[in-house]
Amino acid sequence: MSFDVICLIAEWAPAVAACRASHGTDFYWDAPESPDGSVVLPFAIERWRRGFDFIEAGFYYEILRPQLPGQLRDEADAFLGCIYDDLGQGCPEPPEDLADDAGIELEEYETHYSMRPAMVRAVLERARSVSWPGIEQAAVRAAMPARTTRYDVRDMEHFRRIVGMQETWLAEAARTGRGLIVMLSR
Repeated sequence: MSFDVICLIAEWAPAVAACRASHGTDFYWDAPESPDGSVVLPFAIERWRRGFDFIEAGFYYEILRPQLPGQLRDEADAFLGCIYDDLGQGCPEPPEDLADDAGIELEEYETHYSMRPAMVRAVLERARSVSWPGIEQAAVRAAMPARTTRYDVRDMEHFRRIVGMQETWLAEAARTGRGLIVMLSR
């Protein structure tokens, strides 16, 4: 089964209004498409990524996490807990700012995470404070299970590429004063 991760770098107030009006994320799914297949939302820039890679990077960190020294784990948890679910005790959960600000309850898995502009800046700072070289060194020494499929993320390079993509989304949203809405395709 194939799916995509859709990222909307969105002007926050119009995104919240659209979510409230459609009682969820149907504002995105029902939006018209341009000739190139992208969705036309005047308040958002659309980015996407192959979903399996996105999810597998979270699984990689779940395996790596218990093998990290305490301070490295705390730094990484502060950031990665904001973009991946259920990483373990002490990790933050991904924010659901869109639902909170729209005053509605979204269906389970309707968004992967959503961040208002202030949260985007805070999470970006957390990402920048992670000692990635230290985590890469720890990953070299870590015991990783064998791949189950050829698509499994079991290496730091692949993991960093996927996490780096999310850092790029955060940086673009912060630079433009926008929020971030990340969804999995239906």
